[in-house]
Amino acid sequence: GHNYAPIRPAHGDEELHLKLMDERGYDMQVISQPPFTQVHDQKAYLGIAQAKAFNTSMSNCVKEHPGKFRAVASLPLQDIPASVKEMNRAIKELGMIGCMLNVDISRRGTAPTNDEEYWFPIYEEACKLDVPLFVHPGSSALPRHQKYSLALHLGFLFGETEFLTTFIYGDVFKRFPDLKILCSHGGGAVPYQVGRFQASTCPDLKGDRGPRIPIEGTFIDNLRKMYFDTCMYSPEGIECLIKVVGVDQVLFGTECPGMGMARRPDGRSYDNVEDYINGFDWLSDTDKAKIFSGNAIKLFNIKV
Repeated sequence: GHNYAPIRPAHGDEELHLKLMDERGYDMQVISQPPFTQVHDQKAYLGIAQAKAFNTSMSNCVKEHPGKFRAVASLPLQDIPASVKEMNRAIKELGMIGCMLNVDISRRGTAPTNDEEYWFPIYEEACKLDVPLFVHPGSSALPRHQKYSLALHLGFLFGETEFLTTFIYGDVFKRFPDLKILCSHGGGAVPYQVGRFQASTCPDLKGDRGPRIPIEGTFIDNLRKMYFDTCMYSPEGIECLIKVVGVDQVLFGTECPGMGMARRPDGRSYDNVEDYINGFDWLSDTDKAKIFSGNAIKLFNIKV
């Protein structure tokens, strides 16, 4: 079947990228700037120049390989008016199909969280353009995240977990009900710990709201309004994700090539995520088709 995978770029190795796509049967990939190269903590003029350069480059890549790629845009998020302007250029002029959203532009945990008004013009414009925002942290500069390359491992998952919780607790969907959010790496730790977050939005045993966080609906209600990629490297993690958020909210995603190129005990790469999904006998063929292609086609409005 057709696979429309929201994955990372091929780290500059175009030949390897195309070879692996053909070997694995990936008909189309949605590419982005490598998230850890974003410079949102730098001067605005640097962020603007970088976003424009990456977006133009990715647009050219899409044109050079008709039908093989689509791209989501980078934004200079330290300058919101410039970001709105670049969103419109990327979508309307370059033909891109979404935008990346870095959850911590300070790299140090000091930026506005994604339920704050700072971000509202981005959300508003994404709704107007009818494009999803692809949530992926940039690199972390926290000293404790430098050990063992945790800036790329723990830093990403921490950022995604924080985004989902602050976004939902901040009741952002109440203000922007049409906003489309696609979260990378299966939503960080949220699906695995969803019961804890759900409890914080439910009445207590006496029927009182007590310390309940006042949002519309429960935590899971809001979580199931979002979308999640399967860029995870264990069948248990992917199974948890699908069962928590539902088949309709999950998009096939992998790093090909990327960090997941490490070898599993069976000799296959960890980023052969399709092995896990194909092995789930509790998913119907219709469900698998949604995850591999249908949900992405719908979310990104891809013409096939």
